[in-house]
Amino acid sequence: MTALASDQELLALAAAGGQGAFAELVRRHQDHVLALAYRYSRDRQDAEELAQEIFLKVWRHAGAFRGESLFSTWLFRLAVNTCLNFRQRQRSRPASQPLDGDYAAVNPAAGDELVASDREARLHRALASLPARQRMALALVSFSGRSYEEIASAMDITVPAVESLLFRARKNLAAILGPQKQKGEI
Repeated sequence: MTALASDQELLALAAAGGQGAFAELVRRHQDHVLALAYRYSRDRQDAEELAQEIFLKVWRHAGAFRGESLFSTWLFRLAVNTCLNFRQRQRSRPASQPLDGDYAAVNPAAGDELVASDREARLHRALASLPARQRMALALVSFSGRSYEEIASAMDITVPAVESLLFRARKNLAAILGPQKQKGEI
């Protein structure tokens, strides 16, 4: 498959059963899809499963692409929706076991690593506690660098709705993390 073929051409070939064309689409976009899935799930295995699910949907629905937008926009929207659905069906996971306290006593630098790790874990828990749409909007603007217009398109909402989601997400995070910041925990 030529690297000069457009994404839309490759998708049309994939819709006709062209596995090579589909493989080229995956090769072109897998890093971005995996990064988005990881930013949302914060777990490598979950991110890989989400990316597989997203590309499976691309394969299944390749013929449904109408060309009203760029392939990358269509893929982005498919990825966002898949990640939002993941959040809804995800079961509560048991908290990981704390590390042995003796390790920090033997290795003083490990104490700093544990504090940093604890702060990061608290931030991730705070992000996970946000409603799914707030979390997604915040992740897309903060980690993916997407514009409000791109986020609105991907989430099928208006730009003012994106602004509202981001405002509420930041307000909720401040409420969750504020008491911890005041205590010097974060």
